[in-house]
Order: sequence, then C-alpha cells, then structure tokens
Amino acid sequence: MRLWCLNVIRHSSGIVWPSGALLVALLVAASVSAQPSGLFNSSRPAFLDVDEAFQFYTSLDSADDISIHWTVAPEYYLYRDKFSFRLVADDGETRELAADMPPGSQHHDEFFGDVEVYYDSLTTALALPADVRPQDYQLQISYQGCAEAGLCYPPQSRLLEISP
Repeated sequence: MRLWCLNVIRHSSGIVWPSGALLVALLVAASVSAQPSGLFNSSRPAFLDVDEAFQFYTSLDSADDISIHWTVAPEYYLYRDKFSFRLVADDGETRELAADMPPGSQHHDEFFGDVEVYYDSLTTALALPADVRPQDYQLQISYQGCAEAGLCYPPQSRLLEISP
C-alpha cells in the first residue's frame, strides 16, 4: 500500500498535515475502534447463528408419520423440554402433536438447572392424527438450545410446509 502524497491539508488550528499521514491516522483509528474489547480478544468466544448451531430437516415417512432429523453443532445442545410440535391450518387453527423423543443426556444448566439435553444429533418422530391431510396444514416446530460457552438462544419457532 503506497501512501506517498505531496498534498497537504491545513487545519483551522494552523497545523499542516500531509494528507497521507492523515489517511494513515484515520485508518488506524478506525481499525482500533472496530476491534472488540479485551487485550488480545482471546476471552471472547464467537457463537454460531442459531440456524447453524441447530440444523434440521424433515421427512414425510408415510401418510401419517413425519421425522425430524437434527444436527447439533459441537459444544451446543438442545433442551428436551423446550420442544413443541403443532399443526397449523390456513384458518389459524392449531393442533398439538405428541412427539416420540428419545432419552437425552443429563446436564446441569446455569439457566434452567438440572435438565435433559441433546448433543450431536437427534431424530424426532411425529404421528399425524388419522383425520389430518398433511397438505391442509403446516408444521410448526419450536425449540431452544444453548452453547456450552454460555450463550442461551431465545426460543425458536419455524413454520414448514408438509408435502407428500
């Protein structure tokens, strides 16, 4: 980077600044102000976006069975008791779905105390009621998770189309 410049800037106080020096001073000031606080910034963990930390996809296994396959990023976990699943009709009517949830791992959480959580991966099975046509509903999935480093994400909710 070449900052050689013969132009000068005269400040109202009478100080003469070579414009290249002023540019360098501004760049250094901007760089310092953009840095996070901390001496070497090593104590500040970086957290994944919630959709990166807790990825999932759904599959319609039969006319009345849905599976949800979760991948949980390393050092992150999902709370077993924070899951809920609902069918949402076009008119706003909702129906709660019972989920077949596998056992989780015991965990002492700084926010919720002793809880059951899921690490790594999880598959959840949902049975649709016999009187439900999947194309008439959307699936609402609600969940919450945290990072081991101390960030607890707010409860999340996603609304998905169900298509055969």
